[in-house]
Amino acid sequence: MELDGRLVVQAMFRRANAIPPKPAGPRKRCTRGWKGQSCKRRTCGVCGVVWARDWRRVLFEALQAPGVPVVLSAVTPPGANHLPWDEWHCRHLGPHRHSARLGCRVEGEALARWSKDVSKRWKVVHNGARLACKREMGRCLPLAMRAWEPQRRGPGHVHPVFHVYSPADVEVARCYLWHVARLGKRHGFGFVGEKRGESMQLMAGDRAAAYLSSYFVRGKGSKATLQENALNPHLPRMLIWVSPTLTRPTGVTMRNLRRCRQLWAVRRGLLPPPSWSGVELARVVALAGPWPARGP
Repeated sequence: MELDGRLVVQAMFRRANAIPPKPAGPRKRCTRGWKGQSCKRRTCGVCGVVWARDWRRVLFEALQAPGVPVVLSAVTPPGANHLPWDEWHCRHLGPHRHSARLGCRVEGEALARWSKDVSKRWKVVHNGARLACKREMGRCLPLAMRAWEPQRRGPGHVHPVFHVYSPADVEVARCYLWHVARLGKRHGFGFVGEKRGESMQLMAGDRAAAYLSSYFVRGKGSKATLQENALNPHLPRMLIWVSPTLTRPTGVTMRNLRRCRQLWAVRRGLLPPPSWSGVELARVVALAGPWPARGP
């Protein structure tokens, strides 16, 4: 796809609107990168917040785009028989029944042993459950996304999400989760979403996105922010995965959101024009909108 020169000139060189001054002071900007540019590290106090906001937008767009409900579940870590409590951590409470609500935590060495290969074990469980579901039901639903989140006691749990288009899809999802529960016990996992006696919850896509991303930027209650989770050594490095089959139609990806901010800087005259192809430029211009006052 080739774009005419007029569109390229408009996209690259038309200046954006002036940024209105904020009453609370100047906007924070990261200059720890190369030659004073932003470092783009997800653990940075400035870039990490932008990264978390981008993931929140990606989740909302991806889960809402099909216009159908989603099935949300949680695969939890094992109980105290495999992950014992740290008696020293909560010794100040005296004799008590251990609970994460009281601030009790899992013993450090046991948590490190369980967490070091949790991502690989989850992959084995997921692939095994998919194959078993295909043998039993003839098909398996494609995974829309999965997200890792730490429990208050320390270990992480994973949320698999599926889009469902019919009641038959709900039964397929239930079959998959049953096999996840069966195989998970062999690979060091615990229950599968059984807080309310159900292995899954059926909800709208925007509600699932709001639940999964509610703590991303500022945290929520005892939940850490996404930046803090990125520093958590007991969680996989890839905290969130969204299927490309969902992000491709919407065009809302982490890369395109970064390029929207780059395009804003180009329009402001702060950066030289990038060397994008015509297709990439068209996607970013469509996502950025008509000359935004600031990057997303």
